[in-house]
Amino acid sequence: MDLLRRSFLMSTAVAAAIFAVPFSASAATPQDQLVIAQNLSSMRGLDPNELNQLEAAEVVANLYERLIVLPADSITTPTPGIAESWTVSADGKTFTFKIRSGVTFHSGNPLTAKDVEWSLRRLVTLGLAPSVDLRQWGLKEDNVATLITATDDTTLVLQTPEVWNPNLILLSLASFSTSILDSKLLADHVKNDDMGREFLQSNDAGSGPYSLRTWRSNDLLIADAFKDYWQGEPKMRRVIVRHLPESAAQRLQLEAGDIDVATRLSSTDLNALDQGGKVTIQKTPGFGYYYVALNQKDEILSNPKVREAFRYLIDYDGLAGTVMKYYGVKQQTIVPLGLPGAVDGNPYTLDIEKAKQLLTEAGYPNGFSKVYYATPVTPEFEVAQSLQANAAKAGITLDLQAGDHIGKFRSREFEIFSARTGERLPDPHSILQSYATNANNADEAKLTGLNAWRTAWDVPKEIQDMVIAAAHETDQAKRTDLYTQINKAYLASSPALVTSFRRTDAKAVRNEVKGYTGHSTWLTRWDTVTKGE
Repeated sequence: MDLLRRSFLMSTAVAAAIFAVPFSASAATPQDQLVIAQNLSSMRGLDPNELNQLEAAEVVANLYERLIVLPADSITTPTPGIAESWTVSADGKTFTFKIRSGVTFHSGNPLTAKDVEWSLRRLVTLGLAPSVDLRQWGLKEDNVATLITATDDTTLVLQTPEVWNPNLILLSLASFSTSILDSKLLADHVKNDDMGREFLQSNDAGSGPYSLRTWRSNDLLIADAFKDYWQGEPKMRRVIVRHLPESAAQRLQLEAGDIDVATRLSSTDLNALDQGGKVTIQKTPGFGYYYVALNQKDEILSNPKVREAFRYLIDYDGLAGTVMKYYGVKQQTIVPLGLPGAVDGNPYTLDIEKAKQLLTEAGYPNGFSKVYYATPVTPEFEVAQSLQANAAKAGITLDLQAGDHIGKFRSREFEIFSARTGERLPDPHSILQSYATNANNADEAKLTGLNAWRTAWDVPKEIQDMVIAAAHETDQAKRTDLYTQINKAYLASSPALVTSFRRTDAKAVRNEVKGYTGHSTWLTRWDTVTKGE
């Protein structure tokens, strides 16, 4: 029997043993195992250079390590990870990292600077969505071989073609996308020059506190503690992530003790759990927004007064007290609160008559009809239904179509689309690059990583210039002033991306679980978890 078949049968046996006994009201998860319920339908694979969603990022955060760590309680402070120290050259363009010795991959291979070099080059070369974490600083497939180099086994040098604020580079190197891969292992699993992409859909090549044991799409993921982890073997011997998409089912099993952590619950279930006393509701602030995107290729939606009208069709206060109670914080400005240049103030309220007035001024006194794509999950769909109802009162008919339409949004084949973003870089540039820059608005430019391009919005040049200038600025006081100016100019421009709530990621955690702390850049760790201590 070959190795892969033995591994599959072993994993199947483990899964069967775990779930052979039916769940009951008296069930309780083992003291040395953490059981997390998630909707795994969006988790299509586990390659750090491909994925772009919270659920998969959390798994990757524990299978792999990164050069830099951002502590959950000090999210803007770069601290040593695999890089035990680093220096920045006087001209601000060369970053030299001292790689920690004695770290091993799950395969047993030693982790060296060569693995870091290969991993970061791979991210840039593949050029998939997460590659923006490095490509935005001028690293490209045609220069990465000279700009990212390992000079010996413990030294990694990264250069940028231009001078950027150095903190932006360090924060980027803490992203899940820059996870360090076992280059020697992946060399044995290359198919058609794919750099191991097929292998990494259902296998890991990391050095993190947990190693992947089982992964079955839309079903189950099992990760085992890595005994040789450089920071010590984790207390949780095993972490099990179960596909449990229904909010009510998660709530019942959390109350019964069948699971330890529940995610993506409805506001109703979160509120009930909050009152029950058995769990703690974690509300982790993110750096993205809930938004409504208006396609600027559309003659009607490209009218600034129509764009402005949509801002008066959102029931900010009503949503804040109901479906968004746990999932967002009302914020209409573009720099997330708590970051440099943030402005505390929300000038818009639900005002149907004001929206009608603006539509009349735009030349559409009788309204119009549009197809509206929305994500069919909590709370996005409830927010979309609210907007649809308010728009109808103003004469706008929205044909609300639920489904996975992100592909149409990315290819600009939509009229109105709403969802939420998950920018991870804890700096204003993260959100502004996507929402407020669009260097080439042509279809063939295919700047699919930018929400402004996806909406075909030709962002005012003064705003784009300020965004780029702030990213290059090394004086923090000057950066803060620029972001304050951008904040005001962006809102005044009636942007094609109507923001309403800053994203919050809500999870329900049983009280006996300690050390499971939500992370704003999605890198929640499992090796800090204990139970019943």
